[in-house]
Amino acid sequence: MGSKDNLTVWPGANHTVRAMLTKRFLVTGAQGFVGRYVVSRLLSSHSEVLGVGRSSRLDDTFTHSVSWKTQLLQAPLPEQLKTSRYGDRYQYASIDIRDRVGLCEILRSFRPHVLIHLASGLRDDPPDYLFRLNFEGTIHLVEAINDSGIEVPRLIICSTGGVYGHAADNNVPLKEGASCIPADLYSASKLAAEHASRILAGQYQIPTIWARLFNLVGAGLDERHACGRFASTVAAILKKELPPVIKVGRLDTTRDFVNVIDVAYALELLAEKGMPGEIYNVGSGTESSIRSVLDTLISLAGLEDSVRVEHTESRANDIPRHFADIERLKSLGFRAKYDLRQSLEQLLLYYVETVAEQL
Repeated sequence: MGSKDNLTVWPGANHTVRAMLTKRFLVTGAQGFVGRYVVSRLLSSHSEVLGVGRSSRLDDTFTHSVSWKTQLLQAPLPEQLKTSRYGDRYQYASIDIRDRVGLCEILRSFRPHVLIHLASGLRDDPPDYLFRLNFEGTIHLVEAINDSGIEVPRLIICSTGGVYGHAADNNVPLKEGASCIPADLYSASKLAAEHASRILAGQYQIPTIWARLFNLVGAGLDERHACGRFASTVAAILKKELPPVIKVGRLDTTRDFVNVIDVAYALELLAEKGMPGEIYNVGSGTESSIRSVLDTLISLAGLEDSVRVEHTESRANDIPRHFADIERLKSLGFRAKYDLRQSLEQLLLYYVETVAEQL
């Protein structure tokens, strides 16, 4: 068993010494939507995980809110995402990602084999906040890895498919080498973080992989995304808590919707088999219209003959077509387990069976 580098010395783990055959993962943004699923996936494979986030530890809810009827409530965690059953294999540290000194201490103590960077502001957050968290936060994290002096872990930086922006029809599906011209500040902050981290990772010789996540779907999705908004409304109509009217924007745009469970699997796969220095699209590889999302949810609820759809103004800078070429990820063995209908069914059931029970 030998050297200190082969042992876990994280103080919250009851000082248990574990052999290196158990991988240690540090996940930033661990209490966010994707973070919860990634942590759950890693823990189910008998790894040790240290989650890092800005908020205090939450064992029963996400950090964001969801709506039911006209009320907002803290988004409840699906039962399968609760970490309490894993005992001391899961620890959590509340820290600002820009606290370089604090991150150094955590890195020296926990000594992760893999670091998955998910901490992020979200689309529609104020511009200065987006760049502080997404751009500056990523820089501070990479600097902290270097400053810590630990054996360099594998670093996976999670970005967004939004970095590609508008693409001509002959350029979709989008390959990793496609031009990046972001259409919004969220995507611009993510692309800036990619550029800065690539320079620093090369300078400090940190083996780094960039994962560009496309449009996520799954139980607990933030309602800033169309799938979450639609599912919340359809579920409330189904339960006769709202009148049968759904207000929508543009429905003919297309996106690549990928189940968050499949995303967690993809990130674990990148940790094991990904090539440092490479960018990987993480999506389903399937183009689906926003209209198909709405129609599928209405069909799942059995409301085809009773719902009225009202059109409102479209979002500025809306991209007409946007979906991923995932051949690079598939070459590692990735196959999406859930199609769009199955993913939307999970989301709808989350509202009907989990959110509704909170009131």
